[in-house]
Amino acid sequence: MINSLKHEYDVVLFNKLMKHFRTINFSLERKNFPRKWFIKLNQLIKLRKLKPEDILLCSGFGISGFIDLVKDVNCHRVLVLRDTIDVLNNSMKNKKKWLRQDEDFISKITPHFDKIYSFDFDDCKKYHFIYLNQFLPFSLSEMKKIRENTFDNKTVKKCFFIGEYWKNRVEVINKLAPILQLNNYETDFNLINYEALNKANATIEQSKYYTLGKKISYFDNIEKVKQSDIILEIVQIGQTGVTLRAIEAILFNKKLITTNKSIKKYDFYNANQIFILDDQNDQDIINFLHTRFTPVSLNILYQYSADAMLTTIKNDLIRYV
Repeated sequence: MINSLKHEYDVVLFNKLMKHFRTINFSLERKNFPRKWFIKLNQLIKLRKLKPEDILLCSGFGISGFIDLVKDVNCHRVLVLRDTIDVLNNSMKNKKKWLRQDEDFISKITPHFDKIYSFDFDDCKKYHFIYLNQFLPFSLSEMKKIRENTFDNKTVKKCFFIGEYWKNRVEVINKLAPILQLNNYETDFNLINYEALNKANATIEQSKYYTLGKKISYFDNIEKVKQSDIILEIVQIGQTGVTLRAIEAILFNKKLITTNKSIKKYDFYNANQIFILDDQNDQDIINFLHTRFTPVSLNILYQYSADAMLTTIKNDLIRYV
């Protein structure tokens, strides 16, 4: 995304902020050693080019590892949350260990930013964040090129899913996969069980409906999307914002099967293209598999592009200043 945007905007990637910082900083903190000069040195080395009028745009998932590095930098500090606060708290405390159990993402991270954006309606309302459309790592010009290419479907149609192992996802897959397979769809369903992968000699549960595997790169994910006819999305329980998976399906002209009821609020929603899993019977799903597909226009897709994200944030800061 950064490589694409920098051809049209004044955008620079700081991709090594945590290198030689996160581990040492955490170690000094745990031992109650002074960290002021260590932090100042890293700021001088890594952030010396920042000017007061610049915008430092930080990701919600990574920021916990280097908040001490950026929290008092003299520029506009903006945080973009592409996960819910519940997910971030769980990940930072129990997986990454970037937050202690007695710490909280809201109290430790968010006070240090001028603007905080989230894709989740409920989090925006609860924490007074600014709503921002979920956005793809593609500029509008890249979207146009993608739409100019045609992706030939194979003789056998395919439905693709990849995501972290959650019990509700297993339940959805076990119910949906047999229906798809009986209607001549291959199912490429992949669940990532991080706890099992991180334990030596762990017994990993297998199923004929899904595979427990490893995380793949975003490029590999996109290739999987291209090769599929339907994308399956199973969101976190309680999530009210649209995910990247849904926007990918719209961009690449794929049908979407999702558990996200709030997707009806979006301007790209079309019942012939998007099926919401609720309490429907099997025949409802079968009928959807045979609906006529209608692509969503690029005018609508622009709102979910990297350009739109950057323009929104810049305009908001102009008004803020």
